[in-house]
Amino acid sequence: MPLVIGGGVVGIVLIGLLIFLGVRALGGDDKPVAGPSNGQSQPSGNQSNGEDDGSLGESTGQAKTATEKLQGIGFRCSDLFNTEQGAHRGCFKYDGATEAEAVFQFQKDGTILGVLLRSQNEDNVNNAGVTFDAELQAIGNDTFGGSEVKKIQDAVKTGQKSQKVGSSWGEFELRNDGDDVQLSGGKSGADSLDLPRKAFDTTEPQLVAALKTKKYVCTSSCSKQVGKYGSQRVYSYAGKGEGIRSLEVSASGDPADVKTAFPAAVNDAFGALKGEDVAAVKEYVDKHSDGKSYAAYVAGWRVEITGNSEDDYASQRISVSYETFYV
Repeated sequence: MPLVIGGGVVGIVLIGLLIFLGVRALGGDDKPVAGPSNGQSQPSGNQSNGEDDGSLGESTGQAKTATEKLQGIGFRCSDLFNTEQGAHRGCFKYDGATEAEAVFQFQKDGTILGVLLRSQNEDNVNNAGVTFDAELQAIGNDTFGGSEVKKIQDAVKTGQKSQKVGSSWGEFELRNDGDDVQLSGGKSGADSLDLPRKAFDTTEPQLVAALKTKKYVCTSSCSKQVGKYGSQRVYSYAGKGEGIRSLEVSASGDPADVKTAFPAAVNDAFGALKGEDVAAVKEYVDKHSDGKSYAAYVAGWRVEITGNSEDDYASQRISVSYETFYV
């Protein structure tokens, strides 16, 4: 049972790792088994996810327990889709330099089919490990069982870069780079829930043409200079003749320059973007423009907002990408 996670933007630190038994071609003609065309889930009356964190649908059993435990330790959860066939849920957390995520699919009865857990902290290996162990226990104790969780914990302690961990639930693939710990696994004998293909109506040539009218210089990406040493940049990915499937907008340089350049770049990119999901994604981005980091599924897209600021340098970035996790 293959398991893949990530977005399609080249150069974004998402997860292009080939995991669990293979990778399905991104340009394939797969049709979704689960998930409405807009990727939205139905609101739940008993699961609160805070304000503006993406749409979170109903769940029961293992999925509900895992969601509530992850929320209890600071993760924000949202659904890529949530239908009668099952759901695809992502829970994301930013805590200082630590970035963590727990992405899982589950059946209508809440049975979890596959997971990917990741924790990263380039500044503090210990913090990466502590956060990983917390999310492992939050989702694993009730899904895999305490004894299977201990097997994974013991494997992490060995410090091996990559190894397989067998369990009564299924087989796991563990990758441990110290500051980046990742676990992927699928339930033995379970079927996958395919993902809806996502693309905006705008093609790359159309986006490039629109940005050139705003004085961007376009090669592999479109950019313009900001201040003495900064820049604002728009990068997109699409198959030949197809609508854009991934978009990255960023600005970097002097903090004062970035403060004005980043919103301008966002408006330039989204002003040229067409499609039924554009308004919802832009609204989410606008509501999370406080300089903090966020991630959520919005209208069937994976949206990430990150940034950092120092006295003499700042950077901000958003990425909007199609999800490629399946089990």
